[in-house]
Amino acid sequence: MIAATIPLSEIDREVWDAIPARPRTPMRQYIWAAAYQETLANGEVRTFVIGPQSKPLAVAPFAQPANGPRRQVLLGAEDIWESVEVAAQDEQTLRDLAETIAISGLPLRFGHHPIDTPFHEYLVQAYRGKGWVVMARQPMGAMPKIDLDHSWTEPENHFSNRRRSDFRRMARKAQASGDVTFEIVEPSPEELEALMDEAFDIEARSWKGRSGTAIKQDQRTEAFYRAYARSAMEAGILRLCFMRIDGVAAAMQFAVECENRFWLIKVGYDEAYKHVSPGNLLMRETIKYAAESGLEGYEFLGKEAEWTKLWASHARPIATIRTYPYNLQGVSAFLSDAIGLAAKRIAARLRK
Repeated sequence: MIAATIPLSEIDREVWDAIPARPRTPMRQYIWAAAYQETLANGEVRTFVIGPQSKPLAVAPFAQPANGPRRQVLLGAEDIWESVEVAAQDEQTLRDLAETIAISGLPLRFGHHPIDTPFHEYLVQAYRGKGWVVMARQPMGAMPKIDLDHSWTEPENHFSNRRRSDFRRMARKAQASGDVTFEIVEPSPEELEALMDEAFDIEARSWKGRSGTAIKQDQRTEAFYRAYARSAMEAGILRLCFMRIDGVAAAMQFAVECENRFWLIKVGYDEAYKHVSPGNLLMRETIKYAAESGLEGYEFLGKEAEWTKLWASHARPIATIRTYPYNLQGVSAFLSDAIGLAAKRIAARLRK
């Protein structure tokens, strides 16, 4: 086994993207890591690599978030809560990766990591005698998806009579409000910034804006998604999708199309049009598009939620995973996290 921790800048993009690691998601591509380093990392992204640097077999990129704990976190797994996980060619390589992480001596955070692979088991085994692995299973799953076939060219056929009736009613309400159109755009460089402005404005006009979690409400987060969008556009995988009523955007999707799948990065809708459920109407159109395009899957990413359950019945189980080595750094990180958790519990009780 050849194992190392390598700065992102020392790994060639073509080499990174050629790693025969599973799963292959947009978050595993080089452009995701590069955009993160440019905008959200405090310092350089460093990657645990298994295999020769010229032809690695597994990667696990970590960075200290600029806004977040002074700790190495799996890239984007906590500050932007995207669907990130370690990736390896096979189970033996995954075991080697866990062992390499365990001997690093670093306290690490993995966010909400999928536990339907053996990685978490290998991690616990690798840390025996070296540190603690703290793992808390979450009640919801993550990365819901639809495995597409031709039947999804008519998405309503997968629903009950009642839900089909709901969709027809939503469509009638929308049409009564004005001329309804749908767009799935592969933007040009000249179009990109204006379309991204429009998409982020729509998201901010939803509950996300009221809760302070909209992309445009955090300068670094917005910079990340714009940097990633530019790279995804250059790679030909970016898709910006809109539902419009009389030309005014009521809902948006920020997505990419790669690995023969359609991946939802961000969704949003304008609450002024909430009565016509524009997000669901746009979802129906993009699922239909993906099926008509012959794609294998429609990936929702993120955490499972009530709205994703309307479409996808399959989600992956997840757990919050953190590691603490038996050293000063590990003990300090453990105490810091314990104090933070206690403070949150006290604050929650005081709010009751």
